[in-house]
Amino acid sequence: MPKFLTLCLLILMVSCQSESRRSASEVGLITPKGVTIKTRVAITMKEQEQGLSGMQPENFDDNEGMLFYYLDDGDKHFWMPDTYFDLDLFYLDKDLRILDIVRKLPHHKGRHNEDLIPRARGVWCRHTLEMKASSPLAAELKIGDQLQWKGEIPLSDMDAKARELLGGK
Repeated sequence: MPKFLTLCLLILMVSCQSESRRSASEVGLITPKGVTIKTRVAITMKEQEQGLSGMQPENFDDNEGMLFYYLDDGDKHFWMPDTYFDLDLFYLDKDLRILDIVRKLPHHKGRHNEDLIPRARGVWCRHTLEMKASSPLAAELKIGDQLQWKGEIPLSDMDAKARELLGGK
């Protein structure tokens, strides 16, 4: 019986830990008009390298986005290998204010001909939000707009969560 109890406790601990990670990976970003962008957060190198590559348009709604979350400001560069829909990129400061926008970055199916894969210009920022270029919600966003964070983990605690996921870096 003690082995069974130990196993149950271990399963419970693992499921709680994975639930904790899930809660940090999906949040809402609220636009100035009060509309929620259902947002997947990419923190780890693996999540950021994957990005929206391979994502089919029918599996990514117009009210969805992917936030590339970084711990530091820097010159952020994005390219579109293996994408299936054009993207709008919103470059954000640490407080989620839109600093710059790249509209309608073309998609590129597959990873062949790397020289032909569309790339966005580099922009100095903290985070980057990607949304479908065809999204009416994305079309409403403009430089200077302030997005609000809505998640189980407050924005003020996200750097600590990100460091934890990155192994304390």
